[in-house]
Amino acid sequence: MGRRRRQPSSPSAGGEADDDLLREILLRLPPQPPYLLRASLVAKRWRHIATDPNSPRRFRVHHRKPPLLGDFSYEDGRLSFRSTLDLPYRIPPDHFPLQLQHHGREPWTLVDCRHGRVLLINSEMRQVIVWDPLTGDRSLLSPPPAFDDMHTAAVLCAAGEQGHAHGACHSSPFKVVVVDSCEHGDETVVFVSVYASETGVWSDLLSTTLASMGIAVGNRSTLVGKTLRWLLLMSNNILEFDMDRQTLAVIKRPPGVRSDDSAWIIQADDGGVGFSALSCPHCQ
Repeated sequence: MGRRRRQPSSPSAGGEADDDLLREILLRLPPQPPYLLRASLVAKRWRHIATDPNSPRRFRVHHRKPPLLGDFSYEDGRLSFRSTLDLPYRIPPDHFPLQLQHHGREPWTLVDCRHGRVLLINSEMRQVIVWDPLTGDRSLLSPPPAFDDMHTAAVLCAAGEQGHAHGACHSSPFKVVVVDSCEHGDETVVFVSVYASETGVWSDLLSTTLASMGIAVGNRSTLVGKTLRWLLLMSNNILEFDMDRQTLAVIKRPPGVRSDDSAWIIQADDGGVGFSALSCPHCQ
């Protein structure tokens, strides 16, 4: 009695399994752009998988946090970019041009950069610019009349779909939160309003009161979860704005955290709230 010959496995099934394995390997590359680019040059098959329309989204979802390409600074009326990538992938400083005009004595102030968008304000002109450096798109906004002396503002992606991974938010809606304050008697009233790009409308004002005067809102905002936080300078307080609940509150900062602009709020490694302070020549 002859032995039964084993049927060969389907070539297509084996190829699909190998492709799935290769996709998993590519997902585990570091998130910086050069690594995926180099992998796509290995072979035609690698390039086909790396350039598949679904690959960038899966790559972002896997890494969750997009890589840092560089940082912006605004000095002497000029916005400049400093790349953090190594050569030959370093982005030149003039790669993201933005022409700004101001007709008064006060220049534009760079106050935020988050989810791929840059935010600048000009209190004298009462205008806000939301700029996407990668696409060049920019929106010029005018806050409600109550904001005659904007202290600061924040920008964030407003994408609501489940599983959205920030990193390619160029086509996603955004929100802008502007912050101002005024003194009323012996108290300081801090108030905010939110602009939604989906509707093109500013929200009603939300406010909270502090029983002291001479308080300023720090420029830097920190987003942890759905809550924005600012240090309140010259006080021992923190301003909290819950985006989901639409509530504005003032809480005490932990003991030992400085009340000047050398300290700032950060997101801790465990996803909670932390603090960092610049104490020359070290950052604590």
